This record gives sequence, structure tokens and C-alpha cells, in this order.
Amino acid sequence: MVDTHKWILGVMLLGFIVLHVGIVNSDVSSEPVVAVYYYVWYGSDGRHWSDSNDTLVLFGDMPVIGFYSSMNTSVIEWQLGLIEDAGIDVLFVSWWGPRSYEDHAAQKLFSIISNGNYSVKAAILVEPYLHTERSDWYNESFWSITLDYIMENYVEKYPNVYFRLNGKPLVLAFNPIGMTYKPNDNRFEIRIVGNDVDNAGYQDWDLWPDYLAPWVTLKDVELRVRRDGYVALTPRFDDRLFCIYSNRTGCDDRLVDPTYVAQAYIKQWEWVIEHKNEVKIIAIYSWNEYHERSMIEPHYDATAEIPGYTPYTIYNITKHYIQLLKKTGETSPPSNTTTSWLAVDVGKILFFIAALSFITYYLFEIRHRKNFKTVVIGTIRSFYVEAKHVLEKLKSITKKK
Repeated sequence: MVDTHKWILGVMLLGFIVLHVGIVNSDVSSEPVVAVYYYVWYGSDGRHWSDSNDTLVLFGDMPVIGFYSSMNTSVIEWQLGLIEDAGIDVLFVSWWGPRSYEDHAAQKLFSIISNGNYSVKAAILVEPYLHTERSDWYNESFWSITLDYIMENYVEKYPNVYFRLNGKPLVLAFNPIGMTYKPNDNRFEIRIVGNDVDNAGYQDWDLWPDYLAPWVTLKDVELRVRRDGYVALTPRFDDRLFCIYSNRTGCDDRLVDPTYVAQAYIKQWEWVIEHKNEVKIIAIYSWNEYHERSMIEPHYDATAEIPGYTPYTIYNITKHYIQLLKKTGETSPPSNTTTSWLAVDVGKILFFIAALSFITYYLFEIRHRKNFKTVVIGTIRSFYVEAKHVLEKLKSITKKK
């Protein structure tokens, strides 16, 4: 009897412990993740500030702090302060390959986040750094070199900063990467980001909601929720300079709210608030992509026509709706809480098995023993004492957290 008694108690206690730990460690926050695409290609020597026909910035558009360098510590800290204050959770950092300018700037960004008092996370967006639209160049060898480099120089070096999806480091890649070859690397969650997602058929997420374009007058909006509950927003898209001075075509067909008069950004955010239970990741294009004029970073604006516009208007709209979202949002637990919720389920199962064993064992006892009542009372008392002891220990652990 003694051995069976101990076995039942042991299983019940194990179930209780696993159940409690699972609940304690579960991220009960139901808020969606808010991300923003972040660009680190700017330099103090004019780099990417209209230094070529491929890096044009419309005259009159300028960051409120002036044309800056992505390598400047003060600039990065200024940006991170605003990003944190707005409630943005993750930066999707545009990255142009090992040992590139953007690589050095991105590593500096990760270092500042890691060493500073910041809660924001970051993940790498791999750009087509071979500078070709030939998708076959982005092959198995390309991916192997790229992922190994990201693992060594970002994930392992800054584990407290790197953003994880489903428990794995997230790596994004911009089309045409992924068109011909997409790796199956169990170290990462890999998502292909791009344009014309519905027709192209190989991307996972929109960079920006290009399916809404052209959008230059007031209209209703219906956003498209992609894999992982991802939805993309943009305050504006306007690359018409590149149709005039470079080799792009079809810019008018891609135009989204160049003057902000159509209230495109507000309408997108209102859709998100209304459909918050469907959304898990909200990605804003962009923090500071000035070439395509999608920036939410505080800036002077060449074409804004909304009454009372200030350099902080679009940023403040972002901040307002994130606060509203996180105040009222109720969605299912984020994917990275799977392990904790599994612990809850395992605990329930173990507890059920033990309870069933308890009932079965003592139904047998009642037929074969006269001291059934004494045994049951003694067992319940023993379980109560042990459970109380375990609970006190778990409470002390929880307080330390």
C-alpha cells in the first residue's frame, strides 16, 4: 500500500507543479506585436540623402533633427527613445549583407539596445545584397552564408535583443530572395517579405499594403491578414521621383495618400482596432524610408496638406493607436507562449491520471479493507501538507520574478 500511496501522491504533485509553473510562466499578455521597418543606410557624408538617382529624397522632406547618420549614437538613442515611447515592440532592420555599411550600422544598433535600458527587440530583414533581380543567385549557398553570419553576429551575440517568432529567431528576406529557393533551417523562422503577394505566390508577408493602391481620395479599407496573423500598414507610399529620374515605372499605380488628406493611415489603424482579434503582428512601413516617403519618424514634410500638420503628426497618430490597441486588444496568446500553455495541459493530464488512480485504488480498498476511512483521511492530509509546501515554494519563486 505504501508504494502505491507514494506513487499516487507523486503523480498528483508533479501534475500540480507542472500546471502551476505553466501558468506562472505563460505570457498572459494578449497584445499583438507592433513592428516597424527600420533603415540603417544613412550617412553623414550624404549617403542615401539624394546622393544618387537611386537614393532620391523629395526636397522638403527631412528628419526633424536634420539629415543624419545611421552610425551616430545620439541619433540611434533619439530614435529608440521615440520608438519605445510610441509602444513599438520590434524593429525589422534592413540589412545589406556581411561587412556592408548597413551591417556595421545594424550591429551598432543591436549593441546600443543590448547595453541600454530598452525593451524593444530587433530582427534582420535580408535585402537582395547581391544587387541583382535574378532570383537564382539567391540560392542554397547564399542562404547558408547569410544565415550562419546572422546567427553568429546577431542572434548569439545579442540573444536578449533578437526577436523570436514561435520560439525561434525571425529572419525576413525581401523579394526576389525566396522566389527560387527558400531554406529549411530549423534554427530560424524565415519569412519572405515583398510586393504583390497575392499574385506572386511565394512571399509570406506584405512589405506594405500595395493592394490598397492607388489611394488618393477618401475610401473604405479592408486589410489582408497574412500568415502568423501579420498585417502591414503604411501612412503613405510615393516613389514618383524614381519614375521621373530613375528607371521605375507605374509609380502612379502605387501611390498612397501623398498629402495625407485621404486619411489612409488612420483608416488602416481603425481597421486594425476593429479586427484586433484577428491580428498578431502589425508591421508599419516604415520608421524612416524617406525614398518612398513612408516614414513615421518625426519629419518635415514637402506635401502634407492636413490642417495643423506638425513634424510629429504621423508619429503621434502611431503612438495614439498603439496605446488604444494595447489598452483594448484581446487576442489569443502569442505563439511564443506555446511551451508554457503546453505545460498547463500536461499538468492537467498528470493531475487527472493521479486522481483517476486515487479513485480506482480506493474503490478497490473499500472492498478489501475495513480501515478505508482512515486510509483516505490520512492520504488527503498527506497530500494537503505536501501541496501546501510546494505552493509556498512556487510563490516565493514567483515573487523573485
